[in-house]
Amino acid sequence: MKSKIIYTYPTYGSFVRNDIALLSKYYEVRTFAFDPPKKILTPFYFFRQFFFLLFNIKSTSILICQFAGYHSFLPNLFAIITKKASLNVLGGTECVSFPSINYGNFNKFLLGFFTKWSLKMVKHIAPVHESLVISDYTYTTDDYPQQGYKHFCPSIKAPHTTICYGYSSTQFYKSKDKKSNSFITVAYLNAPNYYRKGIDLIFEMALRFPESTFTIIGNNSQMKYTSIPTNVCLISSVPYEELKDYYSSHEFYFQLSICEGFPSAICEAMLCECIPIGSNVAAIPEIIGDAGYVLYKKDVNDLEQLINKALASEKKELGIKARNRIITKYPPQEREKLSALVAELIDNKNSL
Repeated sequence: MKSKIIYTYPTYGSFVRNDIALLSKYYEVRTFAFDPPKKILTPFYFFRQFFFLLFNIKSTSILICQFAGYHSFLPNLFAIITKKASLNVLGGTECVSFPSINYGNFNKFLLGFFTKWSLKMVKHIAPVHESLVISDYTYTTDDYPQQGYKHFCPSIKAPHTTICYGYSSTQFYKSKDKKSNSFITVAYLNAPNYYRKGIDLIFEMALRFPESTFTIIGNNSQMKYTSIPTNVCLISSVPYEELKDYYSSHEFYFQLSICEGFPSAICEAMLCECIPIGSNVAAIPEIIGDAGYVLYKKDVNDLEQLINKALASEKKELGIKARNRIITKYPPQEREKLSALVAELIDNKNSL
């Protein structure tokens, strides 16, 4: 009989879907989505989660939370009370504070409180990149020069194991011919993300490179823009299965974020032979390596120079190099380390 896992998450993204599929190969996974459609309903979700945990905790071997915040507080508290193993997977927002763009759990008092106590109670932490533990931040000068959960909560003692994501080269591959001098990025657009994802930089580059085309997937109909360059194409949501075709038809992928953890879209785009151009933030430079271009400071003139270099490069060869880099460094088996860690935590708890 498979051991049982309680798995709690706030939003059902691709990373959640993939981790649930991975863990379901070895365990019986009971999931709880802590995703109130309105903030006022958050107390009601605490109430629902309490009874979900109460009815499922007895036969559970480990409680796992994707990210940390309101949704991880009760599972980690239940784990302490019942002496169960617990694990928090950290992706980025729960490890940072960027007041200039009003982003990050530690930028909000109440959410920061629940995040802090979740991480103080949990038995083990699995960030997707080492920079989320503690790291120097130099891309902009508007916010804290250090980021990571240990910077904001130095009293957290739980051990951590860094486990990055892995990507399928058979799911993402070049399926179409590429349009010359074309750029693409994927970002859900709201007011904070306009700056967090570097959309302001992309709009400026569109003005400076009128012969190029710029595609942004994730536009929100409620977003208001002062003006949109004529060579920018804004697209709303796209089914995950169709992203491959959009990546494939573009030569370059932008990941110009002010803050990230381990962004998946840039890896998927690189598998489709997009040449990456990204900011010097968290895992982005490591992902790009020598297969693309890194913007070390948020500066429009520096970015313009990078784009000129990119446009003059051997684009076909560099696109193939980008694909091979993801295949080599981040294969699907990389994420299998998560299931191995879960097994270890369960075994260690059972042996006590």
